[in-house]
Amino acid sequence: MIQPLRTVHWRTFLALAFILPAILLVGLRARPPHVRRAFRVSDLPAGAYMVRESGGLWRKHAVQSMFYSMPDRPQDIYVALRPTEELNEPDLLFYWTTIAPPGNTLPEDAHLVGEYAAGKAFLLPMDEKRSGYLVLFSLAHHLVVDSGKVEKLP
Repeated sequence: MIQPLRTVHWRTFLALAFILPAILLVGLRARPPHVRRAFRVSDLPAGAYMVRESGGLWRKHAVQSMFYSMPDRPQDIYVALRPTEELNEPDLLFYWTTIAPPGNTLPEDAHLVGEYAAGKAFLLPMDEKRSGYLVLFSLAHHLVVDSGKVEKLP
């Protein structure tokens, strides 16, 4: 009476040994590709040029914002942030949005650009208006740490 149950269990676990990794591989392949690139400003290609530099962009903190572009892809704009003093908020995420952040919450159309790090250049997901808001959001506190309005970029 136990032998048929053992046989069924053995076949079930053998089947799961093949089915579970297959499900995992299908799930990994179905993920959307991560197209946003981020790199250090010092690692920018030699042909990169600065489009604009802004020091008074942010509302609450003194952060120098530098906008770069590449000669081969002038429609792509990269931004690098250098705060004058360290931002001591935990788990800072960097967002781009076309709507001003209402209070301490993120707007619905906010696009995650990446995890904030000083001196790191991020590719901005811009539309045809080429203007919007940069937002620093603390994931640990669930609030907007600071935001800055970006006027029309070239």
